[in-house]
Amino acid sequence: MPHAPSLLPRPRELARLVRREDVGAAAWTGMLRDGVLTVVRQDVATVGPVPPGAPDRARALEPLLPRHGVVGRDAAAWVHTGTLEPLRACVLVPCGVRRPNAQPGRTCAEADLPPDDVLRLGAVPVTTIERTAVDVARWLEPDRAVDVLVGLVVAGLDLDDTCRRLDALAGRRNLRAAREVLRRTADRVSGPPAPPSAHP
Repeated sequence: MPHAPSLLPRPRELARLVRREDVGAAAWTGMLRDGVLTVVRQDVATVGPVPPGAPDRARALEPLLPRHGVVGRDAAAWVHTGTLEPLRACVLVPCGVRRPNAQPGRTCAEADLPPDDVLRLGAVPVTTIERTAVDVARWLEPDRAVDVLVGLVVAGLDLDDTCRRLDALAGRRNLRAAREVLRRTADRVSGPPAPPSAHP
Protein backbone atom coordinates (compact mmCIF):
# COMPACT_ATOMS: atom_id res chain seq x y z
CA MET A 1 0.00 0.00 0.00
CA PRO A 2 1.55 3.30 -1.02
CA HIS A 3 2.35 5.82 1.68
CA ALA A 4 0.06 8.81 1.90
CA PRO A 5 1.83 12.08 1.16
CA SER A 6 2.96 13.88 4.29
CA LEU A 7 0.79 16.77 5.30
CA LEU A 8 3.60 18.31 7.33
CA PRO A 9 5.17 21.44 5.86
CA ARG A 10 8.56 20.89 4.31
CA PRO A 11 11.39 22.47 6.26
CA ARG A 12 12.56 25.74 4.80
CA GLU A 13 15.85 25.46 2.92
CA LEU A 14 18.27 28.20 3.85
CA ALA A 15 20.72 29.84 1.50
CA ARG A 16 24.43 29.71 2.36
CA LEU A 17 24.33 33.32 3.59
CA VAL A 18 21.55 34.36 5.95
CA ARG A 19 20.74 37.84 7.22
CA ARG A 20 18.88 38.32 10.48
CA GLU A 21 16.22 40.39 8.73
CA ASP A 22 15.49 37.45 6.40
CA VAL A 23 14.55 35.01 9.17
CA GLY A 24 13.48 37.22 12.09
CA ALA A 25 15.12 37.80 15.45
CA ALA A 26 13.65 34.74 17.23
CA ALA A 27 14.64 32.28 14.49
CA TRP A 28 18.07 33.90 14.22
CA THR A 29 18.72 33.50 17.93
CA GLY A 30 17.47 29.90 17.91
CA MET A 31 19.59 28.89 14.92
CA LEU A 32 22.68 30.45 16.46
CA ARG A 33 22.00 28.59 19.71
CA ASP A 34 21.52 25.30 17.85
CA GLY A 35 24.71 25.72 15.82
CA VAL A 36 22.87 25.99 12.50
CA LEU A 37 24.41 29.40 11.82
CA THR A 38 27.96 30.76 12.10
CA VAL A 39 28.19 34.54 12.40
CA VAL A 40 30.15 36.27 9.64
CA ARG A 41 29.57 39.84 10.81
CA GLN A 42 26.91 41.57 12.87
CA ASP A 43 23.58 40.35 11.44
CA VAL A 44 24.98 38.05 8.74
CA ALA A 45 25.77 34.35 9.14
CA THR A 46 26.50 31.25 7.09
CA VAL A 47 24.62 27.95 7.15
CA GLY A 48 26.31 24.59 7.49
CA PRO A 49 29.49 23.14 8.92
CA VAL A 50 31.93 24.81 6.50
CA PRO A 51 33.44 27.89 8.20
CA PRO A 52 32.87 31.26 6.52
CA GLY A 53 35.41 32.00 3.79
CA ALA A 54 36.42 35.04 1.76
CA PRO A 55 33.43 34.79 -0.64
CA ASP A 56 31.05 34.72 2.34
CA ARG A 57 32.69 37.76 3.90
CA ALA A 58 32.56 39.62 0.59
CA ARG A 59 28.87 38.82 0.17
CA ALA A 60 28.20 40.02 3.72
CA LEU A 61 29.39 43.48 2.61
CA GLU A 62 27.51 43.51 -0.70
CA PRO A 63 24.56 45.67 0.50
CA LEU A 64 27.05 48.44 1.37
CA LEU A 65 28.41 48.65 -2.17
CA PRO A 66 27.14 51.41 -4.45
CA ARG A 67 27.32 51.11 -8.21
CA HIS A 68 31.00 51.02 -9.26
CA GLY A 69 32.01 50.44 -5.63
CA VAL A 70 34.84 48.09 -4.63
CA VAL A 71 35.53 46.74 -1.13
CA GLY A 72 38.92 48.18 -0.12
CA ARG A 73 41.50 48.94 2.58
CA ASP A 74 40.88 47.23 5.94
CA ALA A 75 37.49 45.90 4.80
CA ALA A 76 39.21 44.12 1.91
CA ALA A 77 41.87 42.86 4.32
CA TRP A 78 39.11 41.39 6.50
CA VAL A 79 37.59 39.70 3.43
CA HIS A 80 40.98 38.14 2.61
CA THR A 81 41.94 37.13 6.16
CA GLY A 82 38.82 36.92 8.32
CA THR A 83 40.59 38.90 11.06
CA LEU A 84 40.34 42.47 12.40
CA GLU A 85 36.94 43.34 10.95
CA PRO A 86 36.61 47.14 10.74
CA LEU A 87 33.68 48.88 12.38
CA ARG A 88 32.86 50.54 9.06
CA ALA A 89 33.62 49.01 5.68
CA CYS A 90 35.71 51.12 3.31
CA VAL A 91 34.23 51.30 -0.18
CA LEU A 92 36.41 52.63 -3.00
CA VAL A 93 34.95 54.29 -6.08
CA PRO A 94 36.90 55.17 -9.23
CA CYS A 95 38.23 58.71 -9.49
CA GLY A 96 35.72 60.94 -11.23
CA VAL A 97 32.71 58.91 -10.12
CA ARG A 98 30.43 60.75 -7.74
CA ARG A 99 31.29 59.65 -4.21
CA PRO A 100 28.22 58.07 -2.59
CA ASN A 101 26.88 59.31 0.70
CA ALA A 102 28.38 57.80 3.83
CA GLN A 103 26.25 55.28 5.72
CA PRO A 104 26.56 54.05 9.31
CA GLY A 105 28.25 50.86 8.09
CA ARG A 106 30.61 52.29 5.47
CA THR A 107 33.06 55.01 4.52
CA CYS A 108 33.86 55.95 0.94
CA ALA A 109 37.00 57.14 -0.83
CA GLU A 110 38.05 57.79 -4.42
CA ALA A 111 40.83 55.64 -5.86
CA ASP A 112 42.51 54.82 -9.14
CA LEU A 113 41.47 51.17 -9.64
CA PRO A 114 43.11 49.40 -12.59
CA PRO A 115 41.35 46.12 -13.47
CA ASP A 116 44.36 44.08 -12.28
CA ASP A 117 43.90 45.50 -8.77
CA VAL A 118 40.34 44.19 -8.43
CA LEU A 119 39.09 40.63 -8.14
CA ARG A 120 35.54 39.34 -7.95
CA LEU A 121 34.47 37.05 -5.17
CA GLY A 122 31.16 35.90 -6.56
CA ALA A 123 29.52 39.13 -7.65
CA VAL A 124 31.41 41.31 -5.18
CA PRO A 125 34.47 43.31 -6.34
CA VAL A 126 37.30 43.45 -3.79
CA THR A 127 40.82 44.83 -4.11
CA THR A 128 43.45 42.11 -4.52
CA ILE A 129 45.58 41.19 -1.54
CA GLU A 130 48.50 43.08 -3.13
CA ARG A 131 46.52 46.29 -3.74
CA THR A 132 44.91 45.96 -0.33
CA ALA A 133 48.33 45.88 1.35
CA VAL A 134 49.48 49.06 -0.42
CA ASP A 135 46.29 50.89 0.53
CA VAL A 136 46.42 49.70 4.13
CA ALA A 137 50.05 50.84 4.47
CA ARG A 138 49.26 54.27 2.97
CA TRP A 139 45.91 55.15 4.48
CA LEU A 140 45.38 53.41 7.83
CA GLU A 141 46.62 54.68 11.18
CA PRO A 142 50.12 53.11 11.53
CA ASP A 143 49.52 50.77 14.49
CA ARG A 144 46.29 49.47 12.95
CA ALA A 145 48.01 49.15 9.56
CA VAL A 146 50.78 46.97 11.01
CA ASP A 147 48.24 44.66 12.67
CA VAL A 148 46.25 44.35 9.44
CA LEU A 149 49.36 43.75 7.33
CA VAL A 150 50.55 40.98 9.66
CA GLY A 151 47.25 39.22 8.98
CA LEU A 152 47.74 39.66 5.23
CA VAL A 153 51.23 38.18 5.46
CA VAL A 154 49.76 35.13 7.21
CA ALA A 155 47.29 34.92 4.30
CA GLY A 156 50.14 34.88 1.76
CA LEU A 157 51.12 38.51 1.15
CA ASP A 158 54.69 39.07 -0.10
CA LEU A 159 56.01 42.16 1.71
CA ASP A 160 58.88 42.59 -0.78
CA ASP A 161 56.33 42.82 -3.58
CA THR A 162 54.40 45.41 -1.56
CA CYS A 163 57.59 47.49 -1.20
CA ARG A 164 58.14 47.35 -4.97
CA ARG A 165 54.56 48.47 -5.55
CA LEU A 166 55.10 51.43 -3.25
CA ASP A 167 58.29 52.36 -5.11
CA ALA A 168 56.27 52.46 -8.33
CA LEU A 169 54.03 55.14 -6.78
CA ALA A 170 56.80 57.75 -6.49
CA GLY A 171 55.34 61.21 -5.94
CA ARG A 172 52.07 60.00 -4.43
CA ARG A 173 50.87 60.80 -0.92
CA ASN A 174 51.79 58.98 2.30
CA LEU A 175 54.63 56.89 0.87
CA ARG A 176 57.17 57.66 3.60
CA ALA A 177 54.71 56.66 6.34
CA ALA A 178 53.76 53.56 4.34
CA ARG A 179 57.40 52.43 4.07
CA GLU A 180 57.80 52.79 7.82
CA VAL A 181 54.65 50.72 8.33
CA LEU A 182 56.07 48.01 6.08
CA ARG A 183 59.38 48.06 7.97
CA ARG A 184 57.56 47.61 11.27
CA THR A 185 55.47 44.82 9.76
CA ALA A 186 58.59 43.02 8.52
CA ASP A 187 60.12 43.31 11.99
CA ARG A 188 56.95 41.90 13.54
CA VAL A 189 56.64 38.89 11.25
CA SER A 190 60.35 38.03 11.37
CA GLY A 191 60.27 38.06 15.20
CA PRO A 192 63.29 38.21 17.50
CA PRO A 193 66.40 36.29 16.45
CA ALA A 194 66.69 32.77 17.84
CA PRO A 195 68.95 32.51 20.92
CA PRO A 196 72.35 30.94 20.30
CA SER A 197 72.51 27.20 20.84
CA ALA A 198 74.04 26.03 24.13
CA HIS A 199 75.81 23.22 22.27
CA PRO A 200 78.96 23.82 20.20
